[in-house]
Amino acid sequence: MSCSPSSRQQRSGFTLIELLVVIAIIAVLIALLLPAVQAAREAARRSQCTNNLKQITLAMANYIDVFSVTPIHEYRYANEQSDKTHGASGCHSWLCFITPFMEQTTLYNSMNFSYTEEWSGLTTGVDATVQKSRVSTFLCPSDGVTTTGYGYGDGAYDVGNFDYVGNTGHPRNILMPGDQPHGDNFPYLTGVITMSRMYIDIGSCHIAGHAATTNVVVNLASITDGLSNTAAVSESLVNDGSGNSPDPRRNLNYTPSGLSQAIDAPAMAVVRDGLANATNWQPWSAVKGLTWSYTDAWERHVYSHLLPPNAAPILTYNTENFRCSEGDAPMNPTGNHPGGVNVSMMDGSVRFVKNSVNLPAWWAMGTRNGGEVISSDSY
Repeated sequence: MSCSPSSRQQRSGFTLIELLVVIAIIAVLIALLLPAVQAAREAARRSQCTNNLKQITLAMANYIDVFSVTPIHEYRYANEQSDKTHGASGCHSWLCFITPFMEQTTLYNSMNFSYTEEWSGLTTGVDATVQKSRVSTFLCPSDGVTTTGYGYGDGAYDVGNFDYVGNTGHPRNILMPGDQPHGDNFPYLTGVITMSRMYIDIGSCHIAGHAATTNVVVNLASITDGLSNTAAVSESLVNDGSGNSPDPRRNLNYTPSGLSQAIDAPAMAVVRDGLANATNWQPWSAVKGLTWSYTDAWERHVYSHLLPPNAAPILTYNTENFRCSEGDAPMNPTGNHPGGVNVSMMDGSVRFVKNSVNLPAWWAMGTRNGGEVISSDSY
């Protein structure tokens, strides 16, 4: 007996079990490939961050060639205190002064260096165009957050953020290993940024020995540790504008003990206190990384080599302390690269420093004239 053609045809297609197996295989492949894709993207972002740091440090070198000193950080307003005879300049970050050396001459020429309207004129004053300008070289592609400072205070500011900060060494009140107590006669900062408080009366530096060394000029001759051994610039994550980011590295903190501003405080004691007791202060945090050009010491354009990278950043207990000298706040660098931060050296090289860096080596990288010997495997 013959079979009909239809009876000889076989049904084709996947069974439910086969379909589930295929889906499971695809899911496994995605799970395997996704981390690789993310790692490749982060490698590209880290490479761009490295390039940004090289460009900034090269601009610093060109600035030094022209002016013989490192870029100046005018972190306070000349007319701030009771004596109003010192002019109206100030509040310009050190990043302003390197812009003509990184193909931003037009932006530099738009700045008014003789007159500053302070905070009230941030986006409506004489430098409004500059304040609103975003410079891609000042932004780390791994950060992923922008801020308008809207979470605290008197409104939002549509200004250009920044992720890169200059090295000021360690706070003047901190005793590093081997230092002799100095009491109220503070030494100069040991970093590489030329610092200027602008107003010349004592003001918030109510102790003369604190005020006397707030202004420091750094040139190549003073970097006796060698350009390849001295840190120049690193990273700093911006706040999300709320002043209370869930990522503590984006906030600015204090510790209840106030040890970070104590006279002759031992370095390791300050580190332990900062790591254990960081407490957010919203008014500071809301403007962290807000504007690359304007500074009144709250935006944090400089960092310290005291706490390790990617710890919750610590300032002083009182605002007046870092208004006297912005470098007296032991704020550490922070970044979104897994395991550490990028740091450029004064010779233009860039190194990746792990969060687990040997602390004495980290401290030594921050000084221009400490005479320390740093092993290449210490960081």
